[in-house]
Amino acid sequence: MKYTYKKTEIYYKSRGEGNPVILVHGFLENHKMWDIVVDALKEDHKIYTLDLLGHGSSDGLCDVHTMEQQAMLIKDLLDREKILQATIIGHSMGGYISLAFAELYPEKVAALGLLNSHPFADNFEKQEARERAVKTVQRNYEAYVKAAIPSFFAPDNRQKYKDDIQKLVLEALKMTPENIIAALKGMKLRKDRSEMFCSRQQYPKLWIVGKKDPLIDLDKIRSLAEHCKGTDYIELGDGHMSYVENKDEMPMVIKRFLQRNDL
Repeated sequence: MKYTYKKTEIYYKSRGEGNPVILVHGFLENHKMWDIVVDALKEDHKIYTLDLLGHGSSDGLCDVHTMEQQAMLIKDLLDREKILQATIIGHSMGGYISLAFAELYPEKVAALGLLNSHPFADNFEKQEARERAVKTVQRNYEAYVKAAIPSFFAPDNRQKYKDDIQKLVLEALKMTPENIIAALKGMKLRKDRSEMFCSRQQYPKLWIVGKKDPLIDLDKIRSLAEHCKGTDYIELGDGHMSYVENKDEMPMVIKRFLQRNDL
């Protein structure tokens, strides 16, 4: 369904019954990425999926969509649905947004999950890469999308999942260049939340990464994970797109986490 948020149309969907779980998609994605997880959880939970600002069927709001702005959108959705507290799980950029939400509204978080994501800010090299990406999108956004999405997969999976990649590309091309740029700029500006993520113990935390994820520094993540209190840290065998590359295992990891913590 759609509703109006700050004069902007936002799309979201709810399925199932039980304790609420908010699933937050990543960059160039939309709510559909979560379908396999929804199917695994909906018998015991009420699952909310939304299209973030400028993604899917939701309109953009401004020239830069910061992680905090996206988090405020999620807070508005919780208020609209009269949800006092929920489990928040985010994929990739959705993880950055989930971390921002947890910092802004800790009382709203029953549990926090990062899927193929991390709490670090962009380093200088990554910020420069974001700037180059912005310029590429300005020149030819279709070429950018067609190159970016395969690069999210483990190198040895790109041919194996070529049909899935094509579907993801077609979905991503529904975004406007302006909204792609707004997301890139928002990610570049995000703050480091590693201390917040690893020091807070008032709610359970789940951290799922891929051993072959080409977008992460696995050694850096492992080093931080050793010191993250109250965190279930799980490594899957493939790349950044675990909802495709690990579509059987990943939803079960989330389901067991929820069951074990009585969420």
